[in-house]
Amino acid sequence: MDTSYKEKVKKILTAAVAAPSGDNSQPWRFVVHDNSIEFHYLPERDNPIFNYEKGGTLIAIGAALQNAELEARAQGYTPNAIFNEGGGSCVAVMRLTGGGNLNVIQGHMREAIFKRHTNRRAYEKIPLSREMRETILSPLISGSADPKLFLIESQEAMEEVSRALTTMEETALGNQTMHKLFFSSIFWSETRNRAGEQGLYIKTLELPPPVQALFWLLKYWHFARFLSSVGFPKFVARTNAQQNASASAFGMITAPQLRRVTYLETGKMLERVWLLVAAQGLSLQIVTGITFLARSIIHNPDTALLLSDEEQEHVRAAYAIIKRNIDEEYEPIIAFRIGTSSAPTEVTYRRAPEITFED
Repeated sequence: MDTSYKEKVKKILTAAVAAPSGDNSQPWRFVVHDNSIEFHYLPERDNPIFNYEKGGTLIAIGAALQNAELEARAQGYTPNAIFNEGGGSCVAVMRLTGGGNLNVIQGHMREAIFKRHTNRRAYEKIPLSREMRETILSPLISGSADPKLFLIESQEAMEEVSRALTTMEETALGNQTMHKLFFSSIFWSETRNRAGEQGLYIKTLELPPPVQALFWLLKYWHFARFLSSVGFPKFVARTNAQQNASASAFGMITAPQLRRVTYLETGKMLERVWLLVAAQGLSLQIVTGITFLARSIIHNPDTALLLSDEEQEHVRAAYAIIKRNIDEEYEPIIAFRIGTSSAPTEVTYRRAPEITFED
């Protein structure tokens, strides 16, 4: 395995790990052979409550595959990703042959790989342009089969869906188990963020300084429980819903059936949309905790036991509202908002890719 090939692969995989993952879990490792790269998933890095069927981990791998395909083309390769529907940690193999290149849109997307960041700021209420809408929904970005992308743009529907999505915040602040899970992922150290550690750096949440101080207190359950008794979780959920509904549109990636390949394709589609809007100077934020939690409590009795009957019904009702606004025959997999905003205050960093070269 020559040095030139190794250097090109390192560039491909550095682009791959710039992909998004839940709480920056970076649930991947890579094994490189002559003319192929194995993508292995590490679901233990994602919380099982939000990782039913390893869906969150597989979505992250799909996004990493999309970045790798773009960078492989930029390095002169034609990538061909083959999904593994069976067991084992290797979920996909990317074979590399010569003669690759990028078309104009792919070139813009590739340039956006390291510019793409989560932006949790308030967005301006500016409608998507017709050109942007058509490009997002084109086969190049959204594909021609399942999974399927829905855009929600009417104000009434956006407000309804936004409030349903923020049921996650309400649950996280009012349920002790969810509270512990949420606050255990937040850290205040810039050094840890720059080192690419897993978790959410407080400054990426875009909270005003007084609210950052409040979050320091909220991490203690006895304080959060008191605020919950006076309706604080509902207040936070309503406030966040209003801010989220100010976006240009909500995107919802869905499928009639959920399989391993569905999650991988969802991750690829999500990343294509994100790179496209980032290349055009727009912002995107994933707002999908409730869809992951709902699937988990519906299909996993152990997760359902963590919530009261009332909380379960609240989550199920939110999930039903989301489905009603797309197509009830499709399962909502992941939701995000798109819009115009100023740059994020801080961004999340990544660790270097974990690569094993095997001759």
